[in-house]
Amino acid sequence: MSYFREKRIRTATFLIVGFLLTVAGSQRIQFDWILMITHFPAAITRFIQLYLPPDFSELGRMIQEMGVTVLIALAAAATGMILAFFAALAISARTSKNKILTLIIRMLASLTRNIPEGVWAIVLLMCFWYGEFLAYLVMSVISFGFLARVYADAMDEASMDCIEALEATGASYWQIIFNAVVPETLPALISWSLYAAENNIRSSTIIGMLAGGGIGYLIGNYRHFRQFQSLLVAIVLVVAAVLIFDQISAQIRRRILQ
Repeated sequence: MSYFREKRIRTATFLIVGFLLTVAGSQRIQFDWILMITHFPAAITRFIQLYLPPDFSELGRMIQEMGVTVLIALAAAATGMILAFFAALAISARTSKNKILTLIIRMLASLTRNIPEGVWAIVLLMCFWYGEFLAYLVMSVISFGFLARVYADAMDEASMDCIEALEATGASYWQIIFNAVVPETLPALISWSLYAAENNIRSSTIIGMLAGGGIGYLIGNYRHFRQFQSLLVAIVLVVAAVLIFDQISAQIRRRILQ
């Protein structure tokens, strides 16, 4: 079988399986495609009636809360970076020294990574006060779980040549880490850290609605009190902040990888 024929078969199989899963899922939740198409113009009309024209009367407050949100997201990413770095040292095959500690930290990182931020917000809300600290704590937990995994993967790809050379000279564990492992993996560590910060800003709306603080708290209030015209402005502001930070982080990555 030729390479291109095999590729076409795989593509067709993927499309067929995807179509069957879509049909099965639609039937399971009783989703009516025809009803959605026929009611789409009415939905657009309803959107225009509810959200337009946008209300900019609280724009100043929205910008201030957006700034708080970005600050919390960056602080949480920084906290997650520090904790994840030391966790990755215990997880990575290149740097781990204790198998029991490796297993414990790997399970902890997996637990924090695989539980959605919304669930963490609800769980931690029972233990801590409602507000900005809770939002910071939730994003720190999510950042830690994600970064511990990708940091460890980056360290696993580090070359053994420098590590073995330093070991031959009698270098200590931390001398090997900061003179061999960190310099080689630093571009990947910075790139993943920026991604974690981006992800925190994206998640901040839901976390703020559940945990309080930042622009998410305002969005929750606008939705609760049916201030949809202000809600639209707040959502656009979040999208703009995410796009701006995405461009900034892309420029930083480009300079690092040059």
